[in-house]
Amino acid sequence: MSMRKILYSWTVTGFAFGYILLTAGIIVLFSHATPVKGSYNNGYYSMTPGIIFSRNNTKIISSASPQVHESDSNYQINIPQSKLNSEYCLYVPVLMYHHIQPYNLAKERGQTSLTVDSVIFDQQMAYLVSQGYVSISADELANALKTHSALPAKPVVITMDDGYKDNFEYAFPIIQKYGLIANIMIPTGLIENFGWLNWNDLKTMVNSGRFYAYDHTWSHAALAGVSNDKIETEIMMAKQQLEDHLGKPVSIFAYPYGSKDSRVISALIGDGFSAAFSTIPGKIQCDSFIMTLHRTRIGNGALASYGL
Repeated sequence: MSMRKILYSWTVTGFAFGYILLTAGIIVLFSHATPVKGSYNNGYYSMTPGIIFSRNNTKIISSASPQVHESDSNYQINIPQSKLNSEYCLYVPVLMYHHIQPYNLAKERGQTSLTVDSVIFDQQMAYLVSQGYVSISADELANALKTHSALPAKPVVITMDDGYKDNFEYAFPIIQKYGLIANIMIPTGLIENFGWLNWNDLKTMVNSGRFYAYDHTWSHAALAGVSNDKIETEIMMAKQQLEDHLGKPVSIFAYPYGSKDSRVISALIGDGFSAAFSTIPGKIQCDSFIMTLHRTRIGNGALASYGL
């Protein structure tokens, strides 16, 4: 039996839930409760008193203890090492942005719904640095999940979808200012169009060492339900263009609109992609859903309001 510190916990109708730190950055969801009947399902895990259910239904038995609350930051729970399941998970917030620009410009352009004001974005990046977050590339996250490796303390992945021109004009200098790493998801067929990056912009960003560019299809197409040929063309045309223009291998994908089905995932795996990002909310990343990693869409609020 070994002691494992709870990172975060909460209660729902008599149940106590939380995430336990196993080793550096490795977590597992637990549940235990005062004597109550019934179960709770949050859409990802089904839980009953005293038992952890992982996504593959591997059970981990937790010790009987009083309820824990958010304020109990030093609460610990015993879990036998032999009971740990094989699912490998990391607590890694993945932040999702689109436009970064002054909000008055966003209003003029009709882009407010996808815009974070550039001044607020600066404040958000300053907050990450002040709180000790370490920004990493999407490749680093994928590699850690695939190899069951640890990441630096407080890792965060900053993503920007669609390759808008304002990412170069406003986000790029802010990322440089704070020495952060960001990841930009590019629909390559839109490059060079008005309002989007051009290839020289993107090369400058990537060559700075501060940005990594990844596949977001060729035409920003919703892939669920389209033909297999369309899926393959959208994925591979973008991959090839990114590699040809930037001279770097591309094995990370982000689904436009979060649109996907089993054929899309199979195509990505067959084409050698190691991970893909969805629009499913969440800060827990597991190897069991490495092709649908979770993200947190960020708006014009303080990052603390998003649980960071």
